[in-house]
Amino acid sequence: MHITKCDICKKQLKDRNDSVRAGIGLFREKDLCPDCGKPILNFLKKHKLIKEEKK
Repeated sequence: MHITKCDICKKQLKDRNDSVRAGIGLFREKDLCPDCGKPILNFLKKHKLIKEEKK
């Protein structure tokens, strides 16, 4: 069993699909909960650096 915690608020992430994984260049990747990752996702969407995945 793989247990992951948010690197900012230390809340346990139960489902990997809900987490946000952020990593830039040579820096270590960070696992973030949806609440902590929301500002990062909003910035990336605003500057058209990512697209929404359509299901």
